[in-house]
Amino acid sequence: MGSRVMHLAISSILYEKLPSRDKNRFLLGAILPDAAAEGNSHRKLVLPGGGKKTYDLTGFRGQYMELMKSDPLYLGFYLHLLQDLVFRRFVYVTHRWDPLPEGNVERLHNDYELCNRHIIQKYRLSPDIEIPSLIESEQLFSDCRYEIKGFLAELRSDFAREAKGDIFFFRREMADEYISLSVPICLAEMTAVQTGSGFADEIAMAWER
Repeated sequence: MGSRVMHLAISSILYEKLPSRDKNRFLLGAILPDAAAEGNSHRKLVLPGGGKKTYDLTGFRGQYMELMKSDPLYLGFYLHLLQDLVFRRFVYVTHRWDPLPEGNVERLHNDYELCNRHIIQKYRLSPDIEIPSLIESEQLFSDCRYEIKGFLAELRSDFAREAKGDIFFFRREMADEYISLSVPICLAEMTAVQTGSGFADEIAMAWER
């Protein structure tokens, strides 16, 4: 999955198409799936045969479509899932990254930290996201348990931390490429949400390690 800073960069660009909406709710929704402490927040599915995985975009739309149209929290959340689908194909299919050797996942996460400052500066990001009042009464919280306060503290630390070590796999150029790839796909999906057709196909976008 892409890092929270990458999601924030993509969603900050997307918000330019939603200027009349609540920016804080949109950006919070855009990182909320990664704040889950319990539950299948990403709606992960294993396809028949067991070789490929995807995220249940269709099921999420079926449950929350009307809220996605009116509430940027739910739209941001949904677009996070789509961005992660794009990321999975980007690293597994395009760049053929192998997460199975011991330590590779930890090395990838350190690459994220090494890329953070570049992304924050290039896309002029801010960590100032607030927790809306009564957030735990949202329907999303019936599916999973989220630890938002601690997660936002970790986001703020991403802006302050000086990463150490050398790039292992995921370079700054790859972060920019992934962000550039995700934005038009998400913009098309935002149009599909409003028109009711032309949605991304999560089966076609399924990944295999």
